Amino acid sequence: MKKTLFLIILILLAGVRTAMAYDIVVVKSGNEMPMAQVCQAFSDKLVHLLPARGIKSIEPHRFREIDLSQSPTKSVVELQIRDLRPDLILTMGRNALLAVRDIREIPIVYLLVVAPEIITQDRDNITGVKLEIPVRLQFDELRRLLPQVRRIGVIYNTAHSAMEIQEARRDRPDLQFVALNAQSTREVPSLLEELRGKVDLIWLLPDIIVTNPQILESYFLFSFKNKVPVLAFSEKYLKSGAAIVVTFDLEAMGEQAAAMAAHILLGTSVSGVPPAEISRVKTIVNQTVARKLQLTVTEERPQ
Repeated sequence: MKKTLFLIILILLAGVRTAMAYDIVVVKSGNEMPMAQVCQAFSDKLVHLLPARGIKSIEPHRFREIDLSQSPTKSVVELQIRDLRPDLILTMGRNALLAVRDIREIPIVYLLVVAPEIITQDRDNITGVKLEIPVRLQFDELRRLLPQVRRIGVIYNTAHSAMEIQEARRDRPDLQFVALNAQSTREVPSLLEELRGKVDLIWLLPDIIVTNPQILESYFLFSFKNKVPVLAFSEKYLKSGAAIVVTFDLEAMGEQAAAMAAHILLGTSVSGVPPAEISRVKTIVNQTVARKLQLTVTEERPQ
């Protein structure tokens, strides 16, 4: 009888744990709109995945924000968090992750951090969504929109973008990559001329050497003169003349981080939820540029 009662109590406690509301501290590097958008997507998705009900459900999941733009020091942030004793920390931006990296007893999920592995070395309580667009997703979108494109021209710097070129050639053997190495920014215009008549599209990389503002105009002049579209990675290039942009879907990133957080909150170790590439991208076609370049763009998604 005692054994049966003990099992019933365990089952009831387990049910309460999975239904309880959680305390989450959100540490933000600033108050920019992308951070607000990602945070909202995270909280909405987490509530959907882990609806708060049961003993602690008088309040839903509690989200408390610490905004580093309000100038709290790293030691103050750590002290605040340890006083709050949250179930999980969500960080947005590089400075936010740096501010909490020495907290080892609480799970941490990061978003909007470039090269997070530099910060998270030797930390087994940190995971998150990588801030980079997988080459595979970029060219999946390109093939959907412009299936006729085969030859991809790309100018890169070995020190900054060699891995992207290798990844592209490995993942997309159906495409031909004509890749030219630029040792300096001033070489880019002449390298573009070498691509004349040899490529169907120019792939713009997030490489500081080859996308320096001083020479960006060269890409779009080449594009219009030769009717060769430019595939870019940021919406800001649409005004300059990019034909297609494949960029981050902030809402999807927030939802993906929420799914990771839900696993952790339900008991999975952080090491069991490794850092993940983004799973969905946002694609924008510049219809004005497409018409000028006489492109036939297939925008319908397959069913």
